[in-house]
Amino acid sequence: MDGFKMVDDRVIISTKELCELLDISDRTLTDWKRNGLTQHSRGWWDLKHVLKWRGQIYNGDSETSKSINLQQKKLEAEVAFKEAQSELTRLRTDIANGKYVDKELVEAELSRFFVIFKKSAMALPRKLTSQIGSYVEPIEARRIEKNLSDTVNDALNQMSVDGVYNAKGKTKKK
Repeated sequence: MDGFKMVDDRVIISTKELCELLDISDRTLTDWKRNGLTQHSRGWWDLKHVLKWRGQIYNGDSETSKSINLQQKKLEAEVAFKEAQSELTRLRTDIANGKYVDKELVEAELSRFFVIFKKSAMALPRKLTSQIGSYVEPIEARRIEKNLSDTVNDALNQMSVDGVYNAKGKTKKK
């Protein structure tokens, strides 16, 4: 058979036959050689060695297998790097297009909003008590105002706590 020969119980294959068998080009085989694939002799390749080198026959203890694993890790790292670069480019484009707001600006606006909201919420009990003051006794009006103030303070405390808020135990009216 042209293109094949047996040497020391090993199948040795010509470059042309190897390229046809693996459906690759001469250029690919040259690149493999540059990346560490060794030839049996000029124009001839040890088929088993080539297959091991390409990872088609796994041999966990061989240096070739370790080399393939390193090449695979390098390829995976390059893919991850390209994806990270793509994500960074997308973020920069989004920032340039105004999709994101400066953190300091958001913090300042939210702080200003919550100061105003707190003042308004804290004024509610007094306003409501002044509205119902003519219908109830003054002591009852103050009790209602205190209960409303406690409820508003509790709500504001719930908004200001990170995580789960545990309200103080309510005392019963005697």
